[in-house]
Amino acid sequence: MTKTLYLFPTEFEAAPFRQLNPQASVRIIGVGIATSAALLSRIIAEEQPQRVVLCGIAGACDERLSVGQVVEVVEDSEVGLPAIYSTLYTPRRCTSLVEAVAFTVSRCTASLGLNVVESATHPCVEQMEGAAVGAVCKAWGVEYSHLRAISNRVGDERALWQPDEAARRLAEILLEVSFEE
Repeated sequence: MTKTLYLFPTEFEAAPFRQLNPQASVRIIGVGIATSAALLSRIIAEEQPQRVVLCGIAGACDERLSVGQVVEVVEDSEVGLPAIYSTLYTPRRCTSLVEAVAFTVSRCTASLGLNVVESATHPCVEQMEGAAVGAVCKAWGVEYSHLRAISNRVGDERALWQPDEAARRLAEILLEVSFEE
């Protein structure tokens, strides 16, 4: 049984961490809600980890975050569900990084609405897997944490994104964090 698995949506996001820490147990879970939930369910059934750490890049929804900054997600929910069906996922806090609220989206968007971002007590990010990982971990009773590196501002043209820098910075931060108790 593996104690901690590091989950990344893509190999691109995982590669800098694999290079810096080749002994780490890294798994790729795919991009999006359905794919990441399906792959993570299979991984948990087969490997029975004690905890997982979701890692990847994200878009900043407001000006409180800078491109290249790494944050720890402390709340996550899926965007677009009616309130009656919406679930708030709260990963285990494990760093002293800036706390962020994440919104799990099905596509890159600038349509969260200013009222959502402005009313949040923490800076906000959008990404595509967090709520799925939260739901799967809750169903399996697996502890999880969630870190994201800011690659862009939501609404920026792709030419302005800095995914290489974000993935590199995330790998450096992951080396400094111990998820073991």
